[in-house]
Amino acid sequence: MFGIKKRKVKKKISKESKKKKGFVRGKRNIKKRKQKISSLKMGTGGMLREALVDINREILELNRQKKAIGFEIRNIDKSLSNSRETEKSLQQKIAKLIEREASFKSIKEQIVQKQEKLTDKLSKVQKIKFELGEV
Repeated sequence: MFGIKKRKVKKKISKESKKKKGFVRGKRNIKKRKQKISSLKMGTGGMLREALVDINREILELNRQKKAIGFEIRNIDKSLSNSRETEKSLQQKIAKLIEREASFKSIKEQIVQKQEKLTDKLSKVQKIKFELGEV
């Protein structure tokens, strides 16, 4: 027992528990790591916050533009549907006018035929009158 030293038995720590607890061996390493982390937080934290603020501003601006474009699309869609309805009604009016035109053409042809018959009859009557006037 003299001269024999007992070895300290180190506890075995599983890899999973190391990850969960943020385990680092040695007190010196822990202090150094905390200092590095705090210096990183202080230096990059402000820049990260600024970047996040800028990104949020950009997102808000993009959402505003998206809403404006959506509004424009809805207005254009409404005007397009109104234009289509107007076009349909105008086409229907044109079709009615074409039908009326066709009916007027047939009436005109009938009137022209009647006029020709009347002019023939008038010419015959005038001829008979002239013949009677000679006699």
